[in-house]
Amino acid sequence: MPYSKFTLSKAVEDFQLTIIEGASFLPKVSPINPTALLKDTLKETVPWAIAVSSEKARSEGLVTVG
Repeated sequence: MPYSKFTLSKAVEDFQLTIIEGASFLPKVSPINPTALLKDTLKETVPWAIAVSSEKARSEGLVTVG
């Protein structure tokens, strides 16, 4: 199915999915402080990522530089 034709209701029907709202599938974790390396890397890369017009380029740039 092309992405332009995708709808949630069609996917639920085609794949016999069950939607459960309000439940969390991620475990509860305690927050941690970012390292100096992460802070420095983000300080360097975030302005570039914001300036790039492509969502894909932004995400790839942040992943590869980090």
